[in-house]
Amino acid sequence: MDIAAGVGFMGELARLTLRYDRAEDGAPRSLIAKFPTRIPENREIADVFRFYERETRFYEEVAPEVKLRTPRRYYGALNPATQDYVLLLEDLAPARVGDQLEGCSSEEAELCIRQLAMFHATWWESPRLTEIDWMPLANDPLIAQSAQDAYAEAWGPFAEYAGDKLSDDMRAVGERFGKNIINALNRYGEPPRTIVHGDYRLDNLFFGTPEGGAPLTVIDWQISTRGNGVFDVAYFICGSMEPAERRATEMDLLRMYHAVLLDGGVRAYDFDQCFEDYRASTLLCLLYSVLEIGSLDTANERGLELFTAIMERALSAVADLNADELLPK
Repeated sequence: MDIAAGVGFMGELARLTLRYDRAEDGAPRSLIAKFPTRIPENREIADVFRFYERETRFYEEVAPEVKLRTPRRYYGALNPATQDYVLLLEDLAPARVGDQLEGCSSEEAELCIRQLAMFHATWWESPRLTEIDWMPLANDPLIAQSAQDAYAEAWGPFAEYAGDKLSDDMRAVGERFGKNIINALNRYGEPPRTIVHGDYRLDNLFFGTPEGGAPLTVIDWQISTRGNGVFDVAYFICGSMEPAERRATEMDLLRMYHAVLLDGGVRAYDFDQCFEDYRASTLLCLLYSVLEIGSLDTANERGLELFTAIMERALSAVADLNADELLPK
């Protein structure tokens, strides 16, 4: 059975119901199978940037050692030549998947940020980061140049789609930012580094329910990188909260994130730097939004609604935080 329609762009999911020839304690009743996308344009992107290798190897080499709860991997295989892959993962039901359109409670937001900070602290400037070189740096030259080129191509359609939601001031910011994508990604990839999920939003987070499930489980590690972890914080807050809610809570959430980093052993990273990195990361949230116009399926009602919400939230965050002040004059 296909699941998660309108949620992901780079993969296909199916729930497999299992039957056994004999009883076995602890054997799962169902699994989630994950395959490459069937959309040619998206598949090309996934192959170039090795999204499927990243996720396969994350579950093999990193997930068993992290404090952040991820689905159990029962099987994984990747063909390096073709980048075809399959993952058989734990079915997280009866846990509840988050909904980026509906948002989350303040308690859930705190849980998401606290767990994220603990994960980031574990890998913060860790010597082991050099061992997982299959996970690219956030400022990898191929990624940076491709993002700059793709933004230039996507900006026109994005601005047309945004219409009057894109103010004259924000239009100028977007055009100026388009000339500085490589600089922005270079900053994102500079030390201090940790493992960055890259798509940390409610649609990729599962919450426990009275029927069962861990308090929080994080899925979809295809675009993980090594870079500045504050991007994950900004992407969650700016992408999963309505602007009014974000304005009311973002500083408290960011201070909590920073405090948990310090509790986890992070040093030489003060809150002022954390806040500057947060502001800079809102521009990268805008980058994501602009680039997603290329994979927008106008026939997919939820996907269209989600894209519009992400766009409006990103524009609002960049404007509220005057993130353009961080761009070169």
